[in-house]
Amino acid sequence: MCESGIFTPANVELDTSSGFVMPEVLATTSLSVLYRVRKAGKYFIIKTPRNCSGQSLALLQREYELSLGKSHPNIVNVYTYESSTVVGPGIVMEYIDGRNLSEFIAENPTVAARRRVLLQLLQAVSYIHRNGLVHNDIKPENIIISRSDNDVKLIDFGLADSDAYYLARTLGCTGAYASPELLARENDIDSRSDIYSLGLIIKELFGKRYSRVVNRCLYKEKQKRYNNADELLSAVRHYNRPLVVSLSLVAAFILLLPLLYIGNTVATQNENVIKEKELFMQIEQTVDSLYSLTADSLSHAVYFEFASNNIVNFFESLAEYNQEYISTITPSDMYTKASVHYARSVAGYNERLWNMAYAMPSYLKSGLSVDEVQYYNKLIEKRLPYTPYSKE
Repeated sequence: MCESGIFTPANVELDTSSGFVMPEVLATTSLSVLYRVRKAGKYFIIKTPRNCSGQSLALLQREYELSLGKSHPNIVNVYTYESSTVVGPGIVMEYIDGRNLSEFIAENPTVAARRRVLLQLLQAVSYIHRNGLVHNDIKPENIIISRSDNDVKLIDFGLADSDAYYLARTLGCTGAYASPELLARENDIDSRSDIYSLGLIIKELFGKRYSRVVNRCLYKEKQKRYNNADELLSAVRHYNRPLVVSLSLVAAFILLLPLLYIGNTVATQNENVIKEKELFMQIEQTVDSLYSLTADSLSHAVYFEFASNNIVNFFESLAEYNQEYISTITPSDMYTKASVHYARSVAGYNERLWNMAYAMPSYLKSGLSVDEVQYYNKLIEKRLPYTPYSKE
């Protein structure tokens, strides 16, 4: 179906030995044409090159070869390469009824929905990085979100590089999302190039919400960026957790100091309301009990991600205790003293717990199988405790 080096769209129902019928042009890029076709009542996508040159066909075959053996729920499924279909030679792949990232953002989704999309995207890129590939063209048009359940599918590996192959880059990339080294045609492109593109995607999704993460992604010097998507995924998942806890404690001290000063002036008037020593002992016992439970949970957490969730649960429990008990203490001078004592007790455990967590490995960096990583991802998202992976 070549005419003057260009594939012409098919406007009628045709059939070939491959069985694909009813081709419909869905998208045209500088390098390829995407057709939606049907076979046995099911939709598929066939990706063909825009021209019939030997180089274009070789690149299409290379893209197919790079996709072989790659299977991830957030990466488009590639089935076969066929030299003769209803639209010419092409890669047959999964059809996704969805919209691209820009169209998804235009729908004004919730922060939770955006975060879910980001985490799935980072899991997909982590997978290809662990398999020695650099995508080289991460942009909103190549991130498809399904309409049924808002699941991410990363598409278009036409410019992907393996560790030792850089031919595809000679055809260029999408400048608005490309890293400085990719635009400069450097010879040592690695996973940090994708990190730059992901930083722009995160900024587009969330604005200033993940500013520290984004800033590190967008360093011109790649050695200052995250090394791969695993590191970026971990940074996004745990963004602000230790910092928020620490800053909250500092803020509590700052806010309580004036109250303590005021309360001290009238403390002697209320000595008979609550015995200070007994009150402080009760607070210490409660905080210590919650800490002991958390420390015990951390000893069984195995991985940093589960330990981190346990620590967050610890501080949420403390917040409930503060709201349900500490905040109800009267009179005001005793409440002030109890609050300061409570804050000091909590502060003593913050560093201990995080030191325990940081001593644990990340399951994202432990060389686990895709199934194991997906299993642990689900536990983390549901904030469930660590349970060993089993194929059964």
